Amino acid sequence: MGERLRIRFEADGPEREEELRSLLDWLADDRSLRGHLRLERIEGDSPGRMSPEIAAVLAVISTAAGVLQLPLSYLAWRQSRSDRTPPVTVRIIGGDPARAEELLRALRGETPEDGPDEGRT
Repeated sequence: MGERLRIRFEADGPEREEELRSLLDWLADDRSLRGHLRLERIEGDSPGRMSPEIAAVLAVISTAAGVLQLPLSYLAWRQSRSDRTPPVTVRIIGGDPARAEELLRALRGETPEDGPDEGRT
C-alpha cells in the first residue's frame, strides 16, 4: 500500500468521550479490521479527573484491505447509534490527497459521483 494513512476521529458535544470510547471498542472488535490497522486512544487534558479523557481515536491503516473495510465498519457503527448519531470530525493525515479524499467520501457513505464536502460526517 505504500505510505500508511492515519485517520483521526474526533467527536463534539457533552457525550463525546462516550461516543469515542464506543467507536474505539467497535473498531477493535471488528474481526475484518484485524491485521489491517492499528488503533490508538488519544488522550486529552482532563483537570480534576482521576483518569485522562479520550480526545480522539486514531486509526493507522497499513493495508489496502483496511482502506476498504474501515469505512464499512465506521458506517455500521454510526447506523447502530442512529437514535443519537454524534457529530464526528474525520481527519486523514498522510497519504495521497486523491486517495484521502476517496476515503473521506467512503467514510461519509458517499459514492464517487457525489461532490466534495467538508470533513464532517
